[in-house]
Amino acid sequence: MQKNTIRLKIVFLILLIPIIGLAFPSRLAALQNDELVIATTLSPEATIHIMESWNALPDAIPIRTINRTSASLERLLDTQVMENVDLVLTSSPMLMQHLQQHDRLATLQDPPNISQSLVPASLKGTVAAVAFSGYGIFANRHWMAENQLPIPKTWNELTDSRYQGMLLISSPSRSDTYHLMIESLLQQRGWDEGWRILLNVSGNLATVSSRSFGVADKIKTGLGGAAPIIDNYANLLLGEPDLEFHYLPDSATLPTFIAITRYSLHQEKALQFINFLLSEQGQKILADSNTGKYPVTPLPDSDPRKVQQSQLLNQPKLLDEHLVLKRQRLVQQLFDYAITYRLMESKDAWRAVYMAESQLKKPLPEARALLTAVPVTEAESRDPEYYSRFEDSGKAEVEYMRWQRFFQEQQRRAIAYLETVK
Repeated sequence: MQKNTIRLKIVFLILLIPIIGLAFPSRLAALQNDELVIATTLSPEATIHIMESWNALPDAIPIRTINRTSASLERLLDTQVMENVDLVLTSSPMLMQHLQQHDRLATLQDPPNISQSLVPASLKGTVAAVAFSGYGIFANRHWMAENQLPIPKTWNELTDSRYQGMLLISSPSRSDTYHLMIESLLQQRGWDEGWRILLNVSGNLATVSSRSFGVADKIKTGLGGAAPIIDNYANLLLGEPDLEFHYLPDSATLPTFIAITRYSLHQEKALQFINFLLSEQGQKILADSNTGKYPVTPLPDSDPRKVQQSQLLNQPKLLDEHLVLKRQRLVQQLFDYAITYRLMESKDAWRAVYMAESQLKKPLPEARALLTAVPVTEAESRDPEYYSRFEDSGKAEVEYMRWQRFFQEQQRRAIAYLETVK
């Protein structure tokens, strides 16, 4: 009887093994293959050179990357059995903050000071900065020459009616790097002026791209003339003779963060990878044009990128990260309701303004003011009581409907005004 019981237990365990494998495939694979899994918001093109350099080391641990959007990685990392992720590599402080708040990050032992200077206070102790970027305007020189137009180099120049239908952008709800770019504009120029510029630029857009690196690809292939974009996506393509990139004069510094997940099965090996990125060799790799980023350690004086690295590191006005995180949902949704969801209507309205101004041979500030107003005040954008309503789906929906009616009414009034001045 006892022997039969033992046999039954053995049979049960044998049958259970494939079931466990089905339930936790990635964790078993990671254990069997002894690999590091890195979840990243960076494009494959931006990470491949780093991974190839790591894999060339004699004692390298194989690496597998999961390249997804920030929102997709949030959903993935909120579960524990979908993927055995060891490291998170991203330019998004919002993603890292989410993981920190949900206790998904491991403590980082004694990170170098140079890697902590670019890390927000709320993330120190779990996150390191290994590189950084800036942003500017990426342009197709051939496109601009064909249209006999100068290359735009500032936000204000992007509002020029000559660029109608030629510009590209991505939405902050789809790209955290664009979110930071837009937040930087709003903080540096002020809420009202920043939205005035963005809404004016919307009249010149060809489309709103779903991914930030998709913007660079579209400029390369001639689907647009120019776009504000993070530098590393532009730098990867600058070998093409028809492309050029210019930093915006007030570009913010956008760090690239890395952290070990709390549930990593290879925490020591994950730390080795972080130390590699922060080593002299790793920083040289990150400084290579194949990554398009700047290292956190100073470049030698002989390096032609030294001046721009210093300018980005010494920006006099840094982003208020606390404000970025608090009003994240507000800014993302307001951009989509103001621009993304109504792009065709916006372009039609701006086309009517441009035509009227051309016929009258004078600007029409009244019409422009109507098309560049937003239904949220500067005070509300900084008021915790106001932006907290976006955490409640019912209250948020009421506000979204109010915004929609606001933009429709502003456009109706602008078109009615144009009828009076013809």
